[in-house]
Amino acid sequence: MCAAVGALPDVSGRGEELTISRSGVEEVYQGRCWSGMSPGHLAVCLPGVVLGTGGVAWFVAGLDRVSPSHLRAALVVLAEASAEDPRLARLMAEVGQDGAAGLARAGLVVARQSTRPQPLVAMLLRLIRTTDDPETVNLVVSLLPRRSTVLGTVAVAALERQVGALRTLGNDDPALANALRDWSVRLRELGRAEAALVAGQEAATICRSLIERDPDAHQPALADALDNLALCHAAAGSPREALVTAQEATRMCRELADRDRQAHRGRLGSALHTVALCLGGVRRRGEALELAEEAAELYRGLAEPTRRGYQSELASVVTASAHQLTGLGRHREALERTKEAARIRRRLTRQDTDAHLPDLAWSVLLLARQFAALGEQADAFRHANDAVRFYRSLAEQSPDLYQANLASSLLTLTSALAMAGRRKAALEHAEEATRLYRHLELASSDRYLPALASAVNNLATTLAASGRTEEAIGHAQEAVRIRRALVRRDPDTHQAALASSLHNLAKRLRSLGRTEEATRPAQEAAKIYRRASEARGARSLLPG
Repeated sequence: MCAAVGALPDVSGRGEELTISRSGVEEVYQGRCWSGMSPGHLAVCLPGVVLGTGGVAWFVAGLDRVSPSHLRAALVVLAEASAEDPRLARLMAEVGQDGAAGLARAGLVVARQSTRPQPLVAMLLRLIRTTDDPETVNLVVSLLPRRSTVLGTVAVAALERQVGALRTLGNDDPALANALRDWSVRLRELGRAEAALVAGQEAATICRSLIERDPDAHQPALADALDNLALCHAAAGSPREALVTAQEATRMCRELADRDRQAHRGRLGSALHTVALCLGGVRRRGEALELAEEAAELYRGLAEPTRRGYQSELASVVTASAHQLTGLGRHREALERTKEAARIRRRLTRQDTDAHLPDLAWSVLLLARQFAALGEQADAFRHANDAVRFYRSLAEQSPDLYQANLASSLLTLTSALAMAGRRKAALEHAEEATRLYRHLELASSDRYLPALASAVNNLATTLAASGRTEEAIGHAQEAVRIRRALVRRDPDTHQAALASSLHNLAKRLRSLGRTEEATRPAQEAAKIYRRASEARGARSLLPG
């Protein structure tokens, strides 16, 4: 047997080198199912035989005769080998329904641990979308981790199928309301705000009808549905609707906690966190901070070091407190809160990278910005560099979801590099961030225009610092054009940014001796700044 295995071609290369004839493997294993292979021989032979004459049918034929551990090992091998030959990834997506439950169980585990999860995700998606067995879909839903970067699309697909099946039972089923809410949450996590809002509204509507029959039984479900619906409104760009809904959810959760605090403490913490975010969204920062602090106290009691639950929730609400403190100008306090959140998230990420790396990346990016605001440039650079590294990893797995975060972290790193005098590296990162935002803007309906304007404005500054002032002027003019268009839509939000771009353009023109050209943008910027100052002064004279 060893001699025969040794005679097999080397599969460490690409393309045809991966193809091994089925007859060669059968000669070695005497026709046995691939479950008879040792782990080492599995790694050598399995990719080749699937690509060869055996194909997917040979792999599927052995599914009912393998142990779960052996199936997981096989999927690891096939996922890793897919990097060597894309044909293997395509073949894996074609795996049929034979042994679907076993494949689903193994695939959900291995995908979260694999460095090459995409072929496994494609396989799981096909299983979910083509199965005629609702129990397979229910199994996938039951096995989904509470949070997962890798399995986001799988969760959405499985819950969509489950919602479809539950609709056949009627539109007043509590199980349908729960599935709709869970589907809405997963859609929102994937950035599909409008679809999440529709599902979230339907879930809340069903819960309202159920509560008319039995308030005590269904009030917790309605509170959860409203909590999610508030976040959906916020994600869809409706901050006032979000606040009204969040306040209703909070009132309901306070009533539940008054009846049974132990049972509903976590639910109240979630509602307080959401209403704090919504208050921050309409710039009521003092109220937002007060409620975020209340939520943090609740979670601190629930997230003791000896307990595993609620650590992530505590980190999130502490981060919310940091945001409000920053908005109130209390930068040092904000930094300490963000440090606390980052410590929690580092610990959680060590336990489950797939679930918690996005939150850690966000905390590290916030730390970079806060250190920079406090003039602590070495710490700002270190954290910005880490944030870029984390978001690169996430964007490789889910580009649609994390490219914008990567671009944002690149801009933060650009600033840190510029402060350190590393102009060449700063320019490289500024150009990459601008390319990313241009790509994102092409794929969206003006969603990323403000971010693109910031990136272009930053690129102009970075080019000028590198002595490329003529190029800088072109980008500064583009930033002004974009922000003028934004001001026409929403003056209150974008006037200050327009003034910044006008000032930047005037500065670049003056540096080349084009003083007369610089006068007009400089005067316009000064006029905007003066109006803003007068408006702040007028507000300070208002009673209360």
